[in-house]
Amino acid sequence: MDKILFFTGNRKPQTGKRLRVLHLLDSLPVGGAEALVAAVVRGLDAGRFDVQAATIGPAGVIGEELRRAGYPVHALGLSLKKDPDLKIIHRIRQLLKHLRPDILHTHLYHPNYYGRLAALGMGLKGVVASIHNVYTRRKFHRRLWNFLLSWTTDRIVAVSPQVRRDVLVYDAVPPSRLDLLPNGINLAALDIQVSREAAKAQLGVNGLCLGAVGRLEEQKGHALLLEAFPAVIAEVGDITLLLAGDGKLRPNLERQAEDLGITGRVKFLGTRRDMPLVYRAMDIMALPSLWEGLPLALLEAMGAGLPVVASRVGGVKDVISDGINGRLIPAGDPQALAAAIVELSRRPDRRTAMGNAAQETIKKRFSQEVMLQKLAELYQELAEGRNSSQEKATP
Repeated sequence: MDKILFFTGNRKPQTGKRLRVLHLLDSLPVGGAEALVAAVVRGLDAGRFDVQAATIGPAGVIGEELRRAGYPVHALGLSLKKDPDLKIIHRIRQLLKHLRPDILHTHLYHPNYYGRLAALGMGLKGVVASIHNVYTRRKFHRRLWNFLLSWTTDRIVAVSPQVRRDVLVYDAVPPSRLDLLPNGINLAALDIQVSREAAKAQLGVNGLCLGAVGRLEEQKGHALLLEAFPAVIAEVGDITLLLAGDGKLRPNLERQAEDLGITGRVKFLGTRRDMPLVYRAMDIMALPSLWEGLPLALLEAMGAGLPVVASRVGGVKDVISDGINGRLIPAGDPQALAAAIVELSRRPDRRTAMGNAAQETIKKRFSQEVMLQKLAELYQELAEGRNSSQEKATP
């Protein structure tokens, strides 16, 4: 029998009975869904909840950070590509038997699939699955499994109205099992006592600064941003593009920048754990994604008071009101992207007004405190055998 190594953590135990919640992901690298899980692990009331994380694969950068802070992270060390489904399900089931969580909360497709299958017949008080992205590639087998497993899931959480619509339409999930729970961010963490000029100096940037944050993968549209950037340079002059994040497309993007003759104007920052400083250095944020759920980078940039030029996709269009707290452009259109960036580059007053409006939007609708409160209420309802979604759906 395979052995599982369990990490117990070193947090001081609390008195009284707490609800044990286990969050399951593939891994915990630097990414939006992963950062949100870390915020939940750290942020939920430790007097009421014992929140732990588990990964099918390695712990990842964020997972190791949580471990060093004393939070339990259980890494099974399996591979989605190499290990058979039954082995993965069996190992997750072993973990559930060992930890005996009250609630299992899974995130993203593979953990949602394996975790919910592993939880069958375990007698957990609640099984929750979070959907973080809109459905761009509607694979039949995924839709079928999502439909079938929805009947074994107490609550499915969608991060934006568009994600909720996709789950309803493509997976035929009963509305009574669906909750809309937008992502939330910690605004206080973004408020650092560093001027924009000092932040630019620390990153080696002069002049105007355009930034993009996200994994260097197809979804995030970095190739389109690089394609648009020469036209921006021609109009604006002294401007630098910061790309924060890493991924498999980095070599391709570096070659593209070289081919376009803009290597000296583009800085690949890689994975950063000092994002408040990076946001402070920016004058404008670009989010040229081809598809999205509700990107954390968008909320963070707006919370940092930045004007954002973003593709009109997924949950983005539910956050940005075009021309008021940001700019929306058609997805996949480098000319429209360049034009919007040039417009804001020439109008510092407009950048300030949009940035202020963006920050107000985040304060009112997307705070971490509201997200944590709603999650705590959801977990408590499930633990007590209540189902507010079904009650609301009852005529």
